[in-house]
Amino acid sequence: MMIPGADRVSEVLAEQPALAGRTVDAEEVLVPMISPPLPRGNALGLELILEGFLLHHGRPRHVDHVPMGAAVLAGDYCYAQGLVRIAATGDLAMVEALGDLVALSAAAMAAGREQDLVPRWRSTAAAISGESGPDGAEVARTARSALRAGVPGPIHELAAGLPPAPALQEALPR
Repeated sequence: MMIPGADRVSEVLAEQPALAGRTVDAEEVLVPMISPPLPRGNALGLELILEGFLLHHGRPRHVDHVPMGAAVLAGDYCYAQGLVRIAATGDLAMVEALGDLVALSAAAMAAGREQDLVPRWRSTAAAISGESGPDGAEVARTARSALRAGVPGPIHELAAGLPPAPALQEALPR
């Protein structure tokens, strides 16, 4: 099932009256790293989730001049819209991976461990695409479990074996 409507993050955000006139059409960050390409619903969902995280914890890329309270609500809207699009494809493993990613990334921000963000987002994108090999999803799941236990090493090791992601490094808080 495909969600009708917008095809870009800025278009999804422009549907909200509080954000109308505040959107910016920025390039996608995560989707270009994933090969083979994701179906458009998953790709848009992934970018919306990243934008939600940035609205809560960093510098959003697709909205401009949003007051803090509105930014938090817009971030929640992005998370919800992203997960709706991904859930509509029936890929529950991706929903699980992205739910973990958001929770673990928020925990990293709360702990002052911004240096953990790129490895978390990069390794999740690789696992979603199958880029990290046929067992990549399970390796990523194990690394996320280690993170929940306070052990960041496995996720950093997983990300270290992947190509660099300069656009992701630029987008995430440091």
